[in-house]
Amino acid sequence: YYYLRIVFYMYFGEERSDTLDHQNGGVLTVVLMASAVIMIVGIANMFGVEGMAASAAASLVN
Repeated sequence: YYYLRIVFYMYFGEERSDTLDHQNGGVLTVVLMASAVIMIVGIANMFGVEGMAASAAASLVN
C-alpha cells in the first residue's frame, strides 16, 4: 500500500516549491571528501593481504 502511494505521488502529485536547499556548505564538502579519501585508502590498504594471510595460515598448519 505504501509503495502505491509513492508511485501515485510521483506521477500525479503536485509539485511543491519548498524543495531542499542546493547550497552545500564548505564543512559538508570537506566531510564528504574526507570520507571518500578514507574509503579509498582503506580499499588500497587491503592489496597484498592475501599473501600475508596465506603465509600466516600456513604457519599455523605446520
